[in-house]
Amino acid sequence: MAGLRERKKRATRHAIHAGAMRLFAEQGFDGTTIDEIAEAANVSRATVFSYFPTKEELVFGDTSSAIDSLAAALHAGAERDGTIGAFRAWLGELTGWIDPELVLRQRLAREVPGVAARRLAILAEIEQVIADAFERELGPGRQLAARLSAASMVAALRATEESTAAAIEQHDRVLSDSEIATLLDDAVTFAQAGISALVRH
Repeated sequence: MAGLRERKKRATRHAIHAGAMRLFAEQGFDGTTIDEIAEAANVSRATVFSYFPTKEELVFGDTSSAIDSLAAALHAGAERDGTIGAFRAWLGELTGWIDPELVLRQRLAREVPGVAARRLAILAEIEQVIADAFERELGPGRQLAARLSAASMVAALRATEESTAAAIEQHDRVLSDSEIATLLDDAVTFAQAGISALVRH
């Protein structure tokens, strides 16, 4: 039963998020109400808020659970693959991040201050999780190196998002798995070069 309940919760969360993003695309963020989102997802207003505490959270879907999965992946895989390897593996398994909605998320972040603030907060959460992993990997006394390494990884992540959104808009199509993998590999390789230089000092 627990599995069924969890699937129902995921389906409800997806329906709310999908309905919200469709309305944001059609009507704009400020022009869309929570009541309209609830109606689109066939749920109550209270249910919307139980899954997404703020309107801005609706833009980012399952990001909170993705950050939790990143923390778990870094704990489980960093010792074997290093923090960078574990991070790259997590990116490869992440679904629903690089998709046509990415263009809309980027636009909303540019146009709506609250969405931009929430995006920055999410990136800060990701950076902290990665920094914690680097601190464990690099050992005592390397906090600055860990923070700089994490910042470079997040910068690579941001650049990948922005480059991918631009490519989707330019070509009016979803990127293939191989194209996405190449972008991620390039971003991680770039960050890794800077991290390697830090570690040598």
